[in-house]
Amino acid sequence: MRSLYFVVGLVLICSLGCACLESACEDEKEIPLSEVPAAVVAAAEGAVEGISLTEADVEEEDGRTVYGLEGTADGIEYSIEVTADGKVLEVEKETEDDEDDDEGEDDEDDDEGEDDEDDDEGEDDDDKDD
Repeated sequence: MRSLYFVVGLVLICSLGCACLESACEDEKEIPLSEVPAAVVAAAEGAVEGISLTEADVEEEDGRTVYGLEGTADGIEYSIEVTADGKVLEVEKETEDDEDDDEGEDDEDDDEGEDDEDDDEGEDDDDKDD
């Protein structure tokens, strides 16, 4: 019995260790804008006219250095991914809908619960008719 507890404990510890290692492998690191190469800043500013960059991070993606820059233009938030040599990989425009989606995730779960209750009530009604 003791060996069973030992094995179960060992499996749990290994599982937690793997999860920690996985998150450690995500090398995304926030950096000051002053440390972002000029070519990267120029590419981001060229991708979104009038953007004011506010924050940056750097990570290794598929063996290459990728900078993530965030900023605003005309009151809209943008997220831009740029390689170290200045190639724009992605421009994401964050809208109010995106923010509502983030905030509304919990609401959707609540709604689903209510729908389930409604469905159950509907089933009860059907059962009563039979």
